[in-house]
Amino acid sequence: MDDSTSLSRLPSERPRSLAAVVTERIRTAIMNSELKLGEMLSEDKLAAALGVSRTPVREGLTALQLQGLIVTRPQRGSFVFMPSAEDVAELCEFRMVMESRALILCHARAKEATLAAFDRANEAMRNAQGSGQHLASARADADFHDALFVGCGNQYLSQAYSLISGKIGALRANLMQPDVDIRSGSIAEHAEIIDAFRTNDLLRAEAALAGHVFSMRERFAIAQETRQPTSDKRFRVGYKWPGTVESRKY
Repeated sequence: MDDSTSLSRLPSERPRSLAAVVTERIRTAIMNSELKLGEMLSEDKLAAALGVSRTPVREGLTALQLQGLIVTRPQRGSFVFMPSAEDVAELCEFRMVMESRALILCHARAKEATLAAFDRANEAMRNAQGSGQHLASARADADFHDALFVGCGNQYLSQAYSLISGKIGALRANLMQPDVDIRSGSIAEHAEIIDAFRTNDLLRAEAALAGHVFSMRERFAIAQETRQPTSDKRFRVGYKWPGTVESRKY
């Protein structure tokens, strides 16, 4: 740095901007399935629901577009992302690359802490499903997989996984909705991963993890087929033609 350069020290704690708060709230709404996959988004309606002007909403949608959660179509508007079968397959492939490596690192570096996190998450998921709390079940499922990136001890793996965590969360919440009668079997699949991890059988743990991760493709296909109107199979999950979306209250 040149001696003539003068940079003032930033405050140690800076308040979050309104745009950042709005971005996080819309992201959470997508991940909680309050805003459905493929749903058209109105800046005016989002601004009214959140009690803000259109400017931070527009900034939030732009930020979420960079995360892949929002798709903007010229002359049509902004939509929550709507993955194709190929998108879901590629997402599962990426997850498996990341999660299988994190699994090995967790076993080497934080086995007991990871096991404890696995057990807590799977028990929380069991309790949530037993009481019909679909969103809590999706969150517990996320906690199970996030444990891999807490315990792996590799910041770059964690950062890479965070790039797709929003999409994964949105898909999880979508598959946990009560309008589709899918019993995911995730609890039993998690239990198989836990048992293999606990008994140091990493080949079995990786195989169980692979089966669990790639099952998202089949479950998404089932959900998509169940929700498609029989009159027109061109529709995708949650898709609404422009102009038909009702205002949502947060």
